[in-house]
Amino acid sequence: MKILALISDAYGGRGGIALYNRNFLRALCEHPQVVQVIAIPRVITYDPEEALPSKLRYLTEATGSKLNYLGTCLKVAARERNIDLIICGHLHLLPFAFLFRSVLKAPVLPIVYGVEAWNPTQHRSANFLCRKLDAFISIRTFTAQQFIEWAGIDRAKYYYLPNCIEESRYGVAPKRSDLQECYGIKNRTVIMTAGRLDTVDMERNKGFDEVLEVLPELREEIPDIVYLIMGDGDDSERLAHKARFLGVEDIVRFTGYIPERDKADHYRLADVFAMPGSNRHFDRYPFRFVFLEALACGVPVVGCRLEDKSEAHDPCANQLIIQVDPNSKEDIKRGILSALKQRAGHRTGIENFYYPAFKSKVHDIINNYTFTV
Repeated sequence: MKILALISDAYGGRGGIALYNRNFLRALCEHPQVVQVIAIPRVITYDPEEALPSKLRYLTEATGSKLNYLGTCLKVAARERNIDLIICGHLHLLPFAFLFRSVLKAPVLPIVYGVEAWNPTQHRSANFLCRKLDAFISIRTFTAQQFIEWAGIDRAKYYYLPNCIEESRYGVAPKRSDLQECYGIKNRTVIMTAGRLDTVDMERNKGFDEVLEVLPELREEIPDIVYLIMGDGDDSERLAHKARFLGVEDIVRFTGYIPERDKADHYRLADVFAMPGSNRHFDRYPFRFVFLEALACGVPVVGCRLEDKSEAHDPCANQLIIQVDPNSKEDIKRGILSALKQRAGHRTGIENFYYPAFKSKVHDIINNYTFTV
C-alpha cells in the first residue's frame, strides 16, 4: 500500500495539529501493509527535532508559498502512480486532494480537528468538496457532528481518532532543581498553562487571561503561588501588561518556546495545570495535547466544563479533568484549589491515550476504509 498525505504541517511544525500529524504519519508508516508514505507539508516553522520514519518521504520543497505547494503537488501527480489512498490533513487542502484523486484514481480520506470544521470555511471550493465526502477522520465526536450537519453528509462514515502522546517522553519524576532556580519557583506552588500565545481573536481567552484574573485572589489564600506560562507567540507582551495591571507581575513567569525534549520536565514543575478558556471559539476538547501531557507527568488538570453530551458523559473525561465554568472566576478558583489538594501521581485512564492505542486505531481505520472503497 502506498499513501499520499497532504498536510498543513507535521515535522518542524508548531502546535497541536502538527503533533497529531506527526503521530498519524508515524502510525501510517508502521502499518505492515504500507510500503511508502509521501507527505506534502504546507508549512515548516522549526527545524525538525526528531528523525523521520524510514518509510516517509517528506517533501519540504512544498513549503514557503501556495505556488510552491501547487508546483510540488503537480510534480507528484505527474510522477507518482499506484497511490492507494490520499489523506487530506486540512479542509483547505481538499482542492489539492481532489486534484490528485482525479489523476491518481485513489480515494480521499480527510482529517478534521476542531473549530475549522464547525462551520463552512472561507473557501467555496473547499465547502463544495466537503459535500462530496463519503468518509472522514475526526479527533472529536462534537467536531464530527458539527461537520456532518453543515456539510449535509449524513450518510458519510466518520472514524473517531482522539489525540495521543508518547508515554516514554513523560511520566512522574522529581522536579528539576535547575529549572526551579531558572524560573525562581523553588518551594513555590506552581500553576501552569501552556499553548501558543497568538494575538488572533480565536486564540485569545483560552485560559491565560482567565488564570491571570484569579491570581490576585488565589495569592491571598496561597502566598507562595506562582503562575508559569509555557509557550511563545506575539501575545506575550499583552499578557505581561495585564499581569502588571492586576498587580501580579512578580509572580508570573514566561518560559518562551520550549522544545519537545524539555516539555515533560517543565510540566513536572507544576502543581496544577489550568486552561479554562472562555473564548466562544475555544475548542473545549477534553483530550487536548497539553492536558494529556500534563496528566502523563502526574499533574492534575483544570479545564472547561464539557457541554457536548458525548463528552460530558465520557468516563475518561470526567475522571481525568476537573471541570469548571470558564466564565466564573469563583468556579475557576474552586477548580484550582481542588486540584491543589490532589497528590501528584499516575492518573488512571491516561493509558487510553498513549501512542500504541492510537496506532492500533489508525491501522484499523486504514484497513476498514481501504477494504470498503
